[in-house]
Amino acid sequence: MCSLLSCLASAQLTKAHQVALSSISYIGCSISIFCLAITLVTFAILSSVSTIRNQRYHIHANLSFSILVAQILLLISFRFEAGTLPCKIMAILLHFFFLSAFAWMLVEGLHLYSMVIKVFGSEGSKHFYYYGIGWGSPLVICVVSVTSALDSYGEVGNCWLSLENGAIWAFVAPALFVIVVNIGILIAVTRIISRISAENYKVHGDANAVKLTAKAVAVLLPILGISWIFGVLAINDHSLLFQYMFAVFNSLQGFFIFLFHCLLNSEVRAAFKHKTKVWSLTSSSIRNINVKPFNSDVMNGNKAGVTPTKMHTWDKSTNSANRIDLSAV
Repeated sequence: MCSLLSCLASAQLTKAHQVALSSISYIGCSISIFCLAITLVTFAILSSVSTIRNQRYHIHANLSFSILVAQILLLISFRFEAGTLPCKIMAILLHFFFLSAFAWMLVEGLHLYSMVIKVFGSEGSKHFYYYGIGWGSPLVICVVSVTSALDSYGEVGNCWLSLENGAIWAFVAPALFVIVVNIGILIAVTRIISRISAENYKVHGDANAVKLTAKAVAVLLPILGISWIFGVLAINDHSLLFQYMFAVFNSLQGFFIFLFHCLLNSEVRAAFKHKTKVWSLTSSSIRNINVKPFNSDVMNGNKAGVTPTKMHTWDKSTNSANRIDLSAV
């Protein structure tokens, strides 16, 4: 993510390309950090709504958090000098959170597989396994890597794993595994979506099968991390195009997650409208409680804080509506 590619292949680039890739990365990361922060705040605000209070959005939130922290740490790490203790600590943290991002991308793929292709286990059991994969497996890999090759962190050129003694495989191997698995899941899911679209075309005459499939792939790519394949293709002497593609797509991964799974997501938009309606009804109820009596009320013998009889039916229906709306929150 971000200019991590520059850390991996900076020796192969001219100064002009290094500056260009760094600029793309800084701009893209800044946009992604802002968008991921909005995404997490949105999920937190809407977490009480039943449609958002499910496993899928918990996974989205954990993925967004891990990418957000990794990108912030990466931008901060450029300020530290290689070989120092802060740089070594930053390299360990970067390793953990980038691995966590990949682990949650794997969880996204597994959960997608369980919903679309094969249902397995209960919600509670999957929840336990998902958190074990998302946070537990990166922790185990990092602990093993740190205890066996601590000198490989933050020593040469940048606050990252060393490329010289093979320590980088503690990141590359899990990342490649996740990419391969998620590519397989994406292909399987795409085939199912295409088949369903083709059946809909036969039954209903809907000619948007290709469009639906392309949209599904575009929505799934950011959360499955398939664009990281450009990073693998970029580490050689003749891959400048892949390096730019990697810098653009991965620095903007947070933006795409916000766009497809927050801003343009119909469930999130509906939940936000529901929440806005609840807030409006709540504030309206508070204003009605705090309203002062009119002179006509006093003249008619109505005391402050007592609702007139002619308004009793309206108030009762309003309170009932409030209970119905608030019950779903």
